[in-house]
Amino acid sequence: MIRTNYGNIALTLAIVFVAFVSGCEKQEVVEVTDIDRMQGTWKGTELGERGGEWTLIFTGDQVEVDGPGPEDYSGTIAIDETTTPSSARFTISKCAFEQYVGTTANNIYKFEGDKLVLAGTEPGSENKPTLFQGGNGTRIFELTKVEVQ
Repeated sequence: MIRTNYGNIALTLAIVFVAFVSGCEKQEVVEVTDIDRMQGTWKGTELGERGGEWTLIFTGDQVEVDGPGPEDYSGTIAIDETTTPSSARFTISKCAFEQYVGTTANNIYKFEGDKLVLAGTEPGSENKPTLFQGGNGTRIFELTKVEVQ
């Protein structure tokens, strides 16, 4: 005759249940958005004929751009990750070229590994790039995030 000790079985099941539940605590999922990925300092070059070294600093929705010569400006960025490719609008609040203050530069962007690639139009232009190709007023920038010491 087989004897079963239901007390020991119940105790064992209770221990297994508690171990399972405590090991399966709900983990908080933190979604990293593109604007989160952009935060910090990026350095790189403009591809194509113009060339030149560029630095972009993203702090929240603020952006500071340090380009070659007088092509420095600052303002805000609004991104839309739902478009294909993703789009970014830079609204310029400060610039050496007064005609650009208050205007918007339409951009598309993508992340390629540790690189941020931007394709943008002249501020104030209604055109928006659709491809990551230069020409027809579109400028291409390839940037790498740098660690600030």
